Amino acid sequence: MIPRLTIVALAISSIATSADARRWKPPRHPLPAEETTGVPTSIYDGDTFRFGKIPVRIWGIDAPEKDTRFGPAARAQLVQLVADRRVTCRDTGQRNHDRIVAQCWNWRGVEIASAMVRTGWAVDWSTFSRGRYQPSQQAAQRAKAGMYRYGVQPWR
Repeated sequence: MIPRLTIVALAISSIATSADARRWKPPRHPLPAEETTGVPTSIYDGDTFRFGKIPVRIWGIDAPEKDTRFGPAARAQLVQLVADRRVTCRDTGQRNHDRIVAQCWNWRGVEIASAMVRTGWAVDWSTFSRGRYQPSQQAAQRAKAGMYRYGVQPWR
């Protein structure tokens, strides 16, 4: 026979466990694995695209929003870099506005963030990148590439 105290302890334990299970919710848009490869199904702006329903924010950079002066050109640059081909992304574990934040490479092995900064259509977001893309940004400024062609300085 099981002692009464053991039965009470098991009952309390199962109630706590089921309450915890009801509170826990899985992340809304997890990448299937730490690293994933696929063809983006849509491109939102110069630093955000989707794999199906999963929104991905490119880590370490900031590009003009789609409804700003340079937004369409930044988006066009990302479209060109991706070109309806395979992209590989590594989830950083960070989330931004319900988007996966990831480092991504195109089918040629080109890091997308670096290319966006080097072409002048995104800036190094040093708060996150710790200056990783600063040399590319300086090169874009010197070459008057992308938005620097119009005398624009980074907004970050």
